[in-house]
Amino acid sequence: MILFCLLLVLIVFNGAQFSDSSEFNDRYLDKKYTSAVNGVFVVLIVFSHYSQYFTSIGVLDSPYIYLKECMGQIVVATFWFYSGYGMMEAVRRTDGKYIDKIPTKFWQLLLRFDIAVLVFWTVNAILGKLYPLKTLMLALTGWESVGNSNWYIFAILVEYILMYAAFKLGNFWSQDSGRLIGLAFLVAFTAAFVFVLMKADRPSYTYNTIMIMPFGALYSEFRRRIENVVMRNDISYLLCLAALVAIYVLSSFRRWRGGIEVYTIWAISFICIVVVLTMKARIYNPLLEWFGKHIFSIYILQRLPMLVLAHFGCIESHKYISLVVTFAVTLPMALLFERLTDRIITAINKTLAQSHREEING
Repeated sequence: MILFCLLLVLIVFNGAQFSDSSEFNDRYLDKKYTSAVNGVFVVLIVFSHYSQYFTSIGVLDSPYIYLKECMGQIVVATFWFYSGYGMMEAVRRTDGKYIDKIPTKFWQLLLRFDIAVLVFWTVNAILGKLYPLKTLMLALTGWESVGNSNWYIFAILVEYILMYAAFKLGNFWSQDSGRLIGLAFLVAFTAAFVFVLMKADRPSYTYNTIMIMPFGALYSEFRRRIENVVMRNDISYLLCLAALVAIYVLSSFRRWRGGIEVYTIWAISFICIVVVLTMKARIYNPLLEWFGKHIFSIYILQRLPMLVLAHFGCIESHKYISLVVTFAVTLPMALLFERLTDRIITAINKTLAQSHREEING
């Protein structure tokens, strides 16, 4: 596995550009570059999930297993941060009108997810593994799983609801005040959501990175002030980076013993390090951008070939070849899935628009 990680490192450095002394990459949050960074982490997620399907750990696997344990759930940190940042940027850009689009984003994501869940249920049934109807119904909400990855989708769906509610409440105040109040509500609602998941005795990985999403929104609001400090000069930059690394290292020793508060500090310090590093290093190549643009379909479908390969014992007997096959199957399948679900959503939108016109015409 470590050889695949080294290959990923080579891909990351292929096309990477580094700013000269006293210069900074002021486009570090452009969609093009954030997609490339997300592309790195979606590949790491495929590695992480794949490693769950084999038990034999060789010499070339041990370093990766150690890396995986060190990283934990922060492999999704950039997804949360860039989502929160991007949504908040849209709120600012549209004077809050973006919030009215969230219900549409919600049902479209849920529809795509449910189609994927039904595909997983069907494949499992063919392989002889049947799930109770109750499990299937809960899986369609993201609460349970029928072999698919589910917790992140459930959490992002809830975050859509919370962001919609937070900024609708913020609309009762003036535009600038309303945006800040909406942000405050979003932070509070998300913290409450994490608390509910903890009380529901959900596994810690289902909630311990969620606070990064509202943090991304906060970064959007205060970005210029932060940049004025970090990007003032190289000395300021290095001091800020050193402080973040120190926080990350110190919190990492207590992230499992210090409760959700320390884990959140650790996770946020990690994403801050990533963000600060991209202020100097421009990570980009077309392959990484492609992966970053297809996060959902890759994330949700990657386990299908893994399930089939594991069922027939291929992963245990041909570990590395099976990983290559997993990518070879997942990528075209992701494109096909996107085309299919796009057509379904387009058809639904046309039907809804037609019904709306008929209602208006009477």
